[in-house]
Amino acid sequence: MIRNRLLLCRTCCVFITWISWLTVAQAGTGVDTLFRLSTDLRILRLWQHSPFLNVGQYPQGLTAKDSTAVLTQLAQLAQFAQRQEDQRLYWYVQLQKILFRGALGVQSSRLDAVAVAAYMDACPVLAVKASYWYLRGRDEFEHQHFDECFRWLLRAQQAFDQIGYDNIPEISEYLRGLADVYYRFGEYPTCIRYMQASVRYPPIIMRLRMAALNAIGHCYLQLGNYPQAQTYFLQTLKLALTHHDAAYTAIANTSVGHILIERRQFRQALPYLYRGYELSRISVPENAALTALYLAKALIALDSTRKAKAYIEKSQGFFKNKPWSDYDLHYYQAQTLYHKRVGDYRQATMYLDSSLRLQDTLRVRFNVQLLAASQIRVNAERYLRDLHSLEVEKTNAVRIRNIIVVALVLLTLVGAYALRQNHQKRMQEKRVLLARQQQAEALLTQYVANLQEKNQLIETISAELNQASPPPLQDHPPQPPSLDNLLNRVILTEVDWQQFKQLFEDVYPDFFAALQRHFPEVTPAEIRLLALLKLGISTKQMAFMLGVTMNTIRTSRYRLRRKLEHHQGDPNLDNLIQQL
Repeated sequence: MIRNRLLLCRTCCVFITWISWLTVAQAGTGVDTLFRLSTDLRILRLWQHSPFLNVGQYPQGLTAKDSTAVLTQLAQLAQFAQRQEDQRLYWYVQLQKILFRGALGVQSSRLDAVAVAAYMDACPVLAVKASYWYLRGRDEFEHQHFDECFRWLLRAQQAFDQIGYDNIPEISEYLRGLADVYYRFGEYPTCIRYMQASVRYPPIIMRLRMAALNAIGHCYLQLGNYPQAQTYFLQTLKLALTHHDAAYTAIANTSVGHILIERRQFRQALPYLYRGYELSRISVPENAALTALYLAKALIALDSTRKAKAYIEKSQGFFKNKPWSDYDLHYYQAQTLYHKRVGDYRQATMYLDSSLRLQDTLRVRFNVQLLAASQIRVNAERYLRDLHSLEVEKTNAVRIRNIIVVALVLLTLVGAYALRQNHQKRMQEKRVLLARQQQAEALLTQYVANLQEKNQLIETISAELNQASPPPLQDHPPQPPSLDNLLNRVILTEVDWQQFKQLFEDVYPDFFAALQRHFPEVTPAEIRLLALLKLGISTKQMAFMLGVTMNTIRTSRYRLRRKLEHHQGDPNLDNLIQQL
């Protein structure tokens, strides 16, 4: 029963939305209206005006002029989306173009389908890719390619769950379409779950909300839960009356009447069935055919056989042979009841046999279909698991690669930072050592200069005293006390030497160590002489500084040169000293 309801709804929805789209397109206001809406409302409005709410139900009589108008509107939308940097709207427009060209038969081959699938796989917006997967699955379903159907639909279903229903404006249509597929394979609880989820979100058009509520009622009818079925049928009727939808008012009245018959409330069922029949005769003839049979059953139960026979005959005028219709079964049942009531048991038995054979055929077909659906779902789920495993492996590989790259970058940055810090540290130490060396050189220079000044002062005073003093009367006349004190201050004592040595090592840190290493036999006095020679002090100044005569200095230098030549073979003492 629900099959004719849903497909009838689908055809009506497509026709109405197609007419509205062409009207808006021809008026030139559709795109301008979309420009002023938010992103989510643009997507919802785009689907509202799309003639492809359901794959496989394309409008007929589409002319070249019509197609040009629609494609022009879609091109304007795509340009607008690019200017607004709205990727989601842009890719939804591309999907609409694909569906539109499919309706024109441009992409009818499998080769084109593969190309479109590859194109959509490149889409960066998961919601649009999932929408394509859903539509592709519905298309495979309409062509009875059930294995492929479940692969695409389950893939779309997983993507919708991942994205979150609240983030998909047109989610109500996807959930309703998924539920419809589950109903066709007899998975009524799953169908109810998806249909109930569908009605929690804004419908693309209100008729789809009515279709969802009516479908939930038929699921409960198939499960034998008549009170729940009646509740949803009444909700459908109320919504149809509120929105003045004559077609669904007819369908809902018929559904309420049907459930009352199942509950054996025949007299209460008649008003609903009469209204359903009258409203269906023009707009929904298939529904009128079934409603007439329901009326016949109710009238037979109320012993009104003449009217019942009339409605049975009327039903045949409305019925069009549909492979998915329940008409034949209800026709045989109504004829069986009628002939039994009038006492024609031979005809009753004949119709009963026809009814039972048809039921057996339908049961076998349903069981085979259900078994096939289960196997298909297992295959599809296995395929999705394999696909998911590949995606996980790919994701892990990308993650490991990214971790390695990040680790290498971090190590490089840390290494560069450490090298920079080390370089800065070495430069700082070098600057400190240079500053210390410069300071030590200045101190040493000042120290030597002070000694030289004192030596010159001693020399000057000694010369003045020699000129002013009378010849000595004795061989060793005593020195003036003031001169002795001065000489004691300026001659390099051990304390003076230690101070001098400290300053000298600050300037030439390796001099004394190298001297001891190369010439271990030099004496302390020769070490002092070598230090003064390193500083380039004159012989006269060294004599005053060391408290000896100039001849002593010359002799010491000669002996020192001979000693060093024995080791180095270089006769130039100054060169030997500079090498230290």
